[in-house]
Formats: sequence, C-alpha cells, structure tokens
Amino acid sequence: MKNLLVKSLFEIRDTNWHIRDRSQEQDLYPKYLDMHRISLGSFTRHLRGTWEFQFIQGRVDNVNDAFKATFHAIYDIWRQGNVNILYTDPDTVARQDIDPWEISDQFMMFNYTDPKSYKGPNRYGRQFENFFNAGVRFFPAAMDQKIWDLGLTMAKTWDNSTYDTEQIILNSMLWDQGLALHDALRPAWSYQAHWLPDQAKVWYQDWWNGLAINDAAIVHTHSSRNIDRKLQLMRDLIN
Repeated sequence: MKNLLVKSLFEIRDTNWHIRDRSQEQDLYPKYLDMHRISLGSFTRHLRGTWEFQFIQGRVDNVNDAFKATFHAIYDIWRQGNVNILYTDPDTVARQDIDPWEISDQFMMFNYTDPKSYKGPNRYGRQFENFFNAGVRFFPAAMDQKIWDLGLTMAKTWDNSTYDTEQIILNSMLWDQGLALHDALRPAWSYQAHWLPDQAKVWYQDWWNGLAINDAAIVHTHSSRNIDRKLQLMRDLIN
C-alpha cells in the first residue's frame, strides 16, 4: 500500500474568483508558491508514517478550472489502486504530528467551512446542514467507487459561476456515505482560521472551531480572504 501527500497549485489567469475579485492583490501566484513551500515544509516535519509527495500544477483560465483539474487528477491517482491520498491546500499548515493513513476506509473531510450550513440554490439541488471545508481531504484506497462515481457525475456539469461547486460535490460524496456528524468531525485536523489574524480574536476563532488553535494539528488559513495577511499568518504559525 502506498501513502501519498498530494498538493496542487495552478497559475490562474482570471482574477475574478467569484467569492471575490482578486485583481487588487499583487503577485498572487508567487505568493501562493511561498504558501505552498511553507505548507509542504510543515507537512514534511509532521506527517507520520511512510509516504511520498505528488504535486499537481499547471496554468488555467479560472479558479474553477483549477478545482476541476485537481479533482480529476486525484481520481486518476486513486484509481490506479492501492493508494491512500491525503490532499491539503497550499494555505494549510501542519503544526503537530499526524498519522492519517488508517483513520478511515471512507472518504473524509474533517471540519466545517464558513458558513457551517449550505442552503443556497445550485444546479445539483443539494443542501447541507453540515457543510465541510475541502482544504484537507482523505481518500483511502478502500473507499467505495460508487462515491467517486457520484462526484464524477456531478463534475460533468460543473457550475463555473460560483466558488462553491467543488465543496458541493465533495460534501455530496462525504455525506452520501451515510456518515453521522461524529464520524467525520475532527477539527484538530482542519482548524479553520478564516477570521484570523484581523477579523476576530483568537479566542473567538477557537470558539467557532470548538478547539484551541494551539491544539490543532492542521490549520487552514483561508488565503482567498487576503493573501498578504494569510501568508504572514502561515509564517507566524510555524515559528
């Protein structure tokens, strides 16, 4: 059995990411490269077990093309067989040791996103009482092909008009496995720092997560909310 840490980074031409227009943020791609290097270094220090690294990269027109390319690339790796995949976004930082390789035989994400539920209109007609963040994902070798088939079918009609499509597809895959909330929720493996460092005090972000940041093994900084401040936050978190 092979264990893989997979990360992706794309140079994106269109600065309209739908969640916000990023045209005022300078040097986005070089800064994301800096984030990627910090992130990979932190996982190299803290990811336990025997594993290899695989990097997905390229140039695309828009942010949804990056999401789609990552989704399909991960599936292409997984379908080769006998491989567990931990995927982490470039704006994640590992701060404590983590050994995910036998955590579950089902597809996993580990914590809420913001907002915590999703009731918006979408072409798939899906709504989620518990809407999880896709910044940290685990695809075990033993996960059911039917769950991939669900995601692949939804991906055929990918909605490029919204930032949420990727997480709608992945949450469908997660919850259609029949999981209860307690089966998946593990905030220490995906602490969400979406309000840090400027929009909330640490105690309030801890309250939102139900966990102190100093007890988190992985922190997701949410770089789409301000690349410069989040890059500095990543640097602070590893020091």
